[in-house]
Amino acid sequence: MTYLLSRAKETSTWRGLVLVATACEIYLSPEQSEAVVVVGLALAGLIGAVFPDGNTSKEEDRHDENC
Repeated sequence: MTYLLSRAKETSTWRGLVLVATACEIYLSPEQSEAVVVVGLALAGLIGAVFPDGNTSKEEDRHDENC
């Protein structure tokens, strides 16, 4: 349970879930399918842009201390 909670706090987990959900649009018309892909990719990009990765902020803190 602790493992799942830890993964739920990671940005990459949310991006992965959005991309998997986007890939599961099997029974849609071509127009609907295209819309789902566009929205899914936009959500994945937004998550990546808005929420920081855990490792990145630690590396930036170390860089700031060394400067």
